[in-house]
Order: sequence, then C-alpha cells, then structure tokens
Amino acid sequence: MSLGLRERNRVAAKDSARRAAFDLMTQRGFDAVTVEEIAATTGVSPSTLYRYFGTKEALVLSSSRTEQLIERLGSDTSRRGWADAVQRAAAKVWGTDDTARQELGLIVANESLLHAWERQLLDQRTPLAELFAQRRDKSRGAKDDVRAAVAIAVLTATLLRWHHDDGDRKDLARLLKKAFQSAQTE
Repeated sequence: MSLGLRERNRVAAKDSARRAAFDLMTQRGFDAVTVEEIAATTGVSPSTLYRYFGTKEALVLSSSRTEQLIERLGSDTSRRGWADAVQRAAAKVWGTDDTARQELGLIVANESLLHAWERQLLDQRTPLAELFAQRRDKSRGAKDDVRAAVAIAVLTATLLRWHHDDGDRKDLARLLKKAFQSAQTE
C-alpha cells in the first residue's frame, strides 16, 4: 500500500527529527538537548515534535525495530529453526539501518532509556512465542514461551555487546549467530 503525500511528508519529517536529535544527543548527551533545539534544527515546531513523539524519550525509542523483528519472523516461511530465524531477522532489522547503532548508543548512555528499551523487547515475548508455535504448526506451549524468553535475552545481550564492541553490520551478524548457537547448546 502506498502512502499519500501528506503521510510521506509526515514520515520524512519524523525521520529528519530523529536523525537531527540523534546527532545533537550523540554530540552533547541526551539530557543536554531540548525538544526546542531539535525542533529548531529540523525546522518544525516543538508542538509538532510533541505530537509526533510525545516525549524526548519516546523520540529515541520510536523506531519500530521490535515490531519489524516480529513481522520478519512472521513472514519467514523457511524451515529454519527458531534460533536461526531470530538471528537472521535481527541481523536484518538492526544491522541494515545506520541509525540503529547511534540509537543504541543513546539508549545505553541513559539508564531510563535502557530500561524502557529492554521493556520494548520484553513486550514481544508473547507474539514471539506465538510465532514459534506457528512455525511448529502447534498450539503455543511452554516450549514456545521458553524459546521466546531465551531469544529476547540473547538478542538483548548481543545487541549490548555489539554496541560495547563498536561493531559493524558483519560483526552483528557474527555475534548473533554465535550467541544463538551457544543458547541452543549450553
């Protein structure tokens, strides 16, 4: 479905605001940047930014990566195992977007953002378990719940390690593969 002009302009304005905010916050720190400064940099009013995001915290956390992960897994009709499917989907969702590392850096540098981001990932536990059950063509059970919890824990730890190591896209794919292999064997 294609977006109308108004919606495309809105999406472009939101993306521009996020990029400008990330640049300012990366340079000066999350707490040192105001919504008014972000608005001035992007040429939109502060009220427009509040309408788009609600809060400065929500602006940083506004990517739809966790939902994209679920969408990718839902559309993956391969016979891959659950861990391989999550690892591949996560590498595409986080590894192909240049703002992902910058976003993660801001999140890690601010404890309240880190907790909110972890909550976003945890909120995908049930949809993830349901997808795992679908992949097995079974009703959701304890096995799916455990796998979803493991997948979220491994994904969280791996993304944080990737940030800590200042890795690139290939590093993320390698780290995810190694982490998910380890989660299945140990």
